[in-house]
Amino acid sequence: MNKIDPVEDLAEIRKMMEGSSKFISLSGLSGVFAGLIALVGAGAAWMVIQDFNKRFMHYTFSNSLQEEYETLNNTLFLIAIGILVGALSFGLLFTYLKARRNNQKLITPVAFRLVRSLMTPLGFGGLFVIGLYYVGAYDLIAPATLIFYGMSLMNASKYVQVELKYLALCEMALGVIAVFALSVDFELRSHIQIALWATGFGVIHIIYGLIMWNKYDRK
Repeated sequence: MNKIDPVEDLAEIRKMMEGSSKFISLSGLSGVFAGLIALVGAGAAWMVIQDFNKRFMHYTFSNSLQEEYETLNNTLFLIAIGILVGALSFGLLFTYLKARRNNQKLITPVAFRLVRSLMTPLGFGGLFVIGLYYVGAYDLIAPATLIFYGMSLMNASKYVQVELKYLALCEMALGVIAVFALSVDFELRSHIQIALWATGFGVIHIIYGLIMWNKYDRK
């Protein structure tokens, strides 16, 4: 006759309750690949800025500085869009694979609440960044993306593992630091902002993803 183990029963009940209130299909590998894509994009942005700085005097004497500056920012904007699309694509892929591997449903009420909590501040943040781009306030785009992204993660953290809150705090802190970096000259400022952006969307994402994979995904 099988004995009832109250400890196992409590653990199973806790697991069931957590599954109904948390989106546990989020994959740590999503964070790793999002970070890698961000680092590649930051490297591309750094090379574009380096090329602009080398040709700065030429653009100045040829009276094409303003035109080339706008071209630079258009290129950086396209790189940012590419990073976003790539990160979201890999995020969805690895989350889908984890859900299928664990026989979990990907589309659940919790998933909808997670998306809503994430996209509300992220959507307004995206509109704010587009507004900055439209009015030519390019220097504020990097800080704004970090801060609004961190706010979005914080708002959505109640539906995933608690570690997401620490990622959110790091993103917002880097965004604040990036604002203060605006006080230095253009060449140094651009390097500092790229470094902070790469740290927030690249390095910290990779560290977070590896921690989550090691803690929740690795069998």
